[in-house]
Amino acid sequence: MQKIKIWVDEAWRWPWLWPVVACSLCFNDKKNIDKKILGELNDSKKLTEKKRERLFEKLIELSLWENPKVYFWVWVVDNFLIDQINIRQANREAMRRSLVEILRKIPPLNPLFAKEGKTSKMNRGGVEVVIDWRDNYEFEELEKKPIYIVWWDAKVLEISAASIIAKVFRDRLINTYSLLYPDFALEKHKWYGTQKHREYLTNKSKITGIHRTSYKPVKKILEEKPKLLLHVCCGPDVTIPIIDLKQDYDLLCFWYDPNIQPKKEYNKRLKAFKKVCEIEKIDYEIWEYDDKRFFEKVKWLEKEPERGKRCTVCYDMRLKKTFELAQKFWIKYWTTTLSISPHKSLKKIFEIWEKYSNLSDLEKGEIIPEFLKIDFKKNDGFQRSIEYCKEKWIYRQNYCGCVFSKR
Repeated sequence: MQKIKIWVDEAWRWPWLWPVVACSLCFNDKKNIDKKILGELNDSKKLTEKKRERLFEKLIELSLWENPKVYFWVWVVDNFLIDQINIRQANREAMRRSLVEILRKIPPLNPLFAKEGKTSKMNRGGVEVVIDWRDNYEFEELEKKPIYIVWWDAKVLEISAASIIAKVFRDRLINTYSLLYPDFALEKHKWYGTQKHREYLTNKSKITGIHRTSYKPVKKILEEKPKLLLHVCCGPDVTIPIIDLKQDYDLLCFWYDPNIQPKKEYNKRLKAFKKVCEIEKIDYEIWEYDDKRFFEKVKWLEKEPERGKRCTVCYDMRLKKTFELAQKFWIKYWTTTLSISPHKSLKKIFEIWEKYSNLSDLEKGEIIPEFLKIDFKKNDGFQRSIEYCKEKWIYRQNYCGCVFSKR
């Protein structure tokens, strides 16, 4: 019985999106194939897209009719299975299925199986499988292990043909999906991890349903926490908000407290704030000590009671500056530690948030940072902050901060 040699090549192992494609191929009647076609076969990577397409069509023609000159089969394993079993095993599965299917096409002319032979080994009639790469896979359907060669795309006509079919099949899939993702420019980077692809994947919303989410660059973006700008009023008050938020957000703490008097007290609180951030390994931003502006803002409100209009002006200064910084840094979320104190009016804080959340001009391309309405006093937040400060030796003040509250 004639011995059959099947050649296998794959495409799309390294890209970050969708399937891996394997093509198994063998020539049935090589002598009667147009020598011009055989002479044009080459490594698909060395051919122009136009020439690949033309040769692909020729190979399809040769595979038709009752006595085809070329047998081939393409098998696709999608990104979901790649993510489940990893790319190496998915590539093996694509090759295995393409081998199973091509042998189902060959038996009418080459009876490789016994009549009852659905369970027989593929090798019964004498099949030799050659794979272009060094994976060293074994297939339980084969009696003999495949032969592995590397970089023979341009040396063996069958591998050249298999690579052309696999890559043109891939390119046509790309063209189809380019219609669904027109801003992605799939046709330009072929779904590989090019600079253009990296620049496109700026956040989770850009990751599509055809991305391989197990691949490190894509997985890293999926695991990234959303950025949150946290306004901080003192060291003790930032303790529990950091602990409660850092599991779900990438925190940037923002120190802006122009009301604190005297400067010596301001420095103590700033030092305590830095200490907490260093303990919890959280980045922070420190704004200028803008006490003169604070006094300008609260002029004529000096005799107001605590939680009165003067405090509202103070909240407003700090929340406005935090909102502006969130816009400047393009940070999606923001909130404040003011809510952890039982001496602060949560209602007024939330009213100020609503005012600034309606200030962005979408027509100018400005983002609207989303304020998180969190009451950090819940779940014994205030008491937990006291215990944290005792345990970590964090300075804890005994008045709100401004000279009026101290008085």
